[in-house]
Amino acid sequence: MALWGWAIGVIFAGFVPAEELVDHYRLADAYIMPSQEGFGIVYLEAMACGVPVLAGDADGSADPLQDGRLGWQVPHRDPEAMAAACIEILKGGDIKCDGEWLRQEAIGAFGKWAKCLLVVLCHIVVAVLNNQRFVSQ
Repeated sequence: MALWGWAIGVIFAGFVPAEELVDHYRLADAYIMPSQEGFGIVYLEAMACGVPVLAGDADGSADPLQDGRLGWQVPHRDPEAMAAACIEILKGGDIKCDGEWLRQEAIGAFGKWAKCLLVVLCHIVVAVLNNQRFVSQ
């Protein structure tokens, strides 16, 4: 599909095994989930991989976005706001689209927790590269 001259591809991946998460995040131009997720771990995972994030504002799951400082927050059931934020993300002009900046800010904001997440993600990558199944310890 083409939109304003951009080639757009949307993938609904469904369940992704833990050992494949990093690769899936790294393929993404953005992580878009304006729903009520329950926990903000998926937003932290995406930001730790340098992927811009869009979240809904209906619950506390978007807390890692720090009221929009680290990602976009839109009203839970507002398709116009979601579309506008997606376009802004795809244009890439905002600092929140800079993967290295986003990764550093997420680590800085969430300290040891974010570093622990990055270590786990790195172990998954190493296991995948070595054709091993990742097992949490």
